[in-house]
Amino acid sequence: MRPKALNGLRLNSFAAVVMILLEFSLGVGVNVFSTLPQADHGRAVFTAFGSAVTGGPLVLTVHALLGTVLLVTGVSALARASLIRQPALILITVIALLGIVAAWLSGARFVGTMANGASMTMAIATAVSTLCYAFILFIVPKPTTQE
Repeated sequence: MRPKALNGLRLNSFAAVVMILLEFSLGVGVNVFSTLPQADHGRAVFTAFGSAVTGGPLVLTVHALLGTVLLVTGVSALARASLIRQPALILITVIALLGIVAAWLSGARFVGTMANGASMTMAIATAVSTLCYAFILFIVPKPTTQE
């Protein structure tokens, strides 16, 4: 396997874990300390996302934008795993990306509905993605100093 490609996936996965932990912390802050505007209730997913970015409390705006950056990070990890051509790594990054997508969609749904189920889905999807990226850090060999 190519050491540079493996190292790139490790770094991508580490960045994802850090961002997910920040994202989770921001999400808890939104849930505990912020009041979402009543005008957002009943909005569709993408309309609710737009409202969160443009009209929500600052912590919600940062949370929504970081979630979107996480989508890009997940796609990047999948592309890196695909270039390595290891089916297990590809599968793990697909699951991680699906977790990020599920959390993103559930977050937008939460803004529009304030449903506890959407909040729980965000939390579970976050845990799945974190586990996947942490697993990548565990299974991908570290580069040696001779490479």
